[in-house]
Amino acid sequence: MYNYYNDDNYEAGKVIVALKKGLDCSLTPDAYANYILNGIDFQKLETVFHPTKAKNESSMGEIILVHLKQNDKLSVMDAVEKLSANPYVIYAEPSYFIEIHRIPNDPYFSYLWGIKKVQPTRAWNYSTGGPDVTVGVIDSGIDYDHPDIKNNMWISPDELLNNGWNFWGDNDNPMDSTGHGTHVAGTIGAVGNNCLGITGICWKVQVASLRIGHLQFSLEAAIEAINFANTLNIPILNGSWGSRHNSPILKYAIEQYDGLFIASAGNYGDNNDFFPVYPASYDSDNIISVAATNPDDTLASFSNYGVKSVDIAAPGTDIFSLSLHGGYSNQSGTSMSAPHVAGAAALLKAYMPDLTASDIKSIILSSAEKHQSLEGKILTGGILNVDAMFETANQKSRDSH
Repeated sequence: MYNYYNDDNYEAGKVIVALKKGLDCSLTPDAYANYILNGIDFQKLETVFHPTKAKNESSMGEIILVHLKQNDKLSVMDAVEKLSANPYVIYAEPSYFIEIHRIPNDPYFSYLWGIKKVQPTRAWNYSTGGPDVTVGVIDSGIDYDHPDIKNNMWISPDELLNNGWNFWGDNDNPMDSTGHGTHVAGTIGAVGNNCLGITGICWKVQVASLRIGHLQFSLEAAIEAINFANTLNIPILNGSWGSRHNSPILKYAIEQYDGLFIASAGNYGDNNDFFPVYPASYDSDNIISVAATNPDDTLASFSNYGVKSVDIAAPGTDIFSLSLHGGYSNQSGTSMSAPHVAGAAALLKAYMPDLTASDIKSIILSSAEKHQSLEGKILTGGILNVDAMFETANQKSRDSH
């Protein structure tokens, strides 16, 4: 669907009209028809707002609702055009539907300051994700039995594999043993609106556990996981890890990957332009490098940065998410900021399936919410904003048609 915030979201057969100030006193109902609604086939009209004269400093006066005889949207736009040209009319518009800001019923939603900060609630009116999109979490594994993510765990297209793969142990059991990957996965895709625990950015999504280690991760396993994701057409990967080692082989594997790779910028408090962390610092077109911010929208003290090498910021301090054995916990780090971006990418991909990795990256970065404290620190100078991301995507869609 491509109708996010579009101009089609209004009632058929109704037009709201703001009259010139004073006309509500001088015109009779018949005069409305003769002077204002001339040439418009209407059924009836009613006053919906009568201004308090003592407070009315606007040029607008009475507001009327015109019920058209033709109950279709084409008649609405025709009437709006005619009324807008009338000298007695200040403004005419369709009766647009007003959007709610959708909140899930998950009891710990109030703890999710990071998810609320990136403003997904309006976007959730139009998409909460979907099972056709998979995010691969290349990490320590995922507690795939956790009741708050179990129903969003990945199943291979041939239904022979459940949950993912353990590249570190070379087996089909990618269970988490440290909690890091589980925490990351919860921000991306904990099941939403299930009256349990928390929600991820995506209420519905397939999360694939691509385990590459325990307390330390294996470069070989990471490369295998990327190849696995590419072979199985997994469109988004989250890599909340990194190293000072510049591996040309890892860079090659990422650049051969057809999807979008979200990388955490690192937790040394350094400038990645001068002291790179990989894979976040690779100049690969399909990488988004993510810094961490505090609730006051400033860079976290531990977060790496770099106006050339770090693309965008997202919340990363005291992030509440899933932990092992069905639990929940707070963790901090750019490891926690990256999955906010990965979840947003998945939400957009579910809404507009034809978007490429390049499209999604461009939309995410161009819609970042600017903050003065981040200017000169990261490329966009801004924080992930899901609401703005959807507006930008929808505008691009309109422009292309």
